[in-house]
Amino acid sequence: MIISVPDMFPRKDRIHIVRDGAAETWRSDFTERKVDVPQLLLVEQPQPDSQILPHYHAIDQFQVFLDGEGRLASHAIAPVSIHYSNAYTGYGPIVAGKTGMAYYVMRPGLDVMGAQHLHLPEARKNLKPGKKRFMLAENVRVKSTGELCALSSMDTERVIGVPAGDPDQGVFAHLVSIGPDSDYTGQDPALGGGQVMMVLQGSMRFNAEALGLRGTIAITREEKAITIRSGADGVQILYMQYPLRTESATQPH
Repeated sequence: MIISVPDMFPRKDRIHIVRDGAAETWRSDFTERKVDVPQLLLVEQPQPDSQILPHYHAIDQFQVFLDGEGRLASHAIAPVSIHYSNAYTGYGPIVAGKTGMAYYVMRPGLDVMGAQHLHLPEARKNLKPGKKRFMLAENVRVKSTGELCALSSMDTERVIGVPAGDPDQGVFAHLVSIGPDSDYTGQDPALGGGQVMMVLQGSMRFNAEALGLRGTIAITREEKAITIRSGADGVQILYMQYPLRTESATQPH
């Protein structure tokens, strides 16, 4: 399955949620909420100093912080920050700064359990054994269109990754910068548990579809590697891959 979304700015039909009896959030869903469908969503946390309490999910995920600032546990968060966590890895609180914050959540499938808050006894009972992992890339710099146009060759920066043989082999987050009107082919999705490409600067085309700022493509692991073409001003993409799991990417591990 390949899903492309031309841009992922807040939707008019976004859902209003009050979390923990206090923290107000808005959620924009860009994909269907089905078990075998990759999940792409935007969470807006507009209230200054509001908190989403420590919790975990039963699925691997990336979070990409592109708007506002705040704190993730003890880590100061400002654009661009990228957070990866394994299934059943607790994290938080997520605390919005003085102007609020917003962040994208990407998962290889639907989290059927939903957020499990660690202060609740029943949530702790649902914790599974296995390797917990929390990785954070901070102060990731986005190139200007001028810098992209000046590129003589493609540039790839690895901001999250693990060595071969690691239990979470396959997981990575790369910044890929491409000059104008150039093709780029990703790696074989079968090497991981699915992939996401998101436009941070410039634009790209995929299968004749134009994807502008925050345009995103989700690719499940049974698909072939895809090729995108940069626009007239080049493109910088955030290219992420979930780890390779021996079982379904949507099930606990």
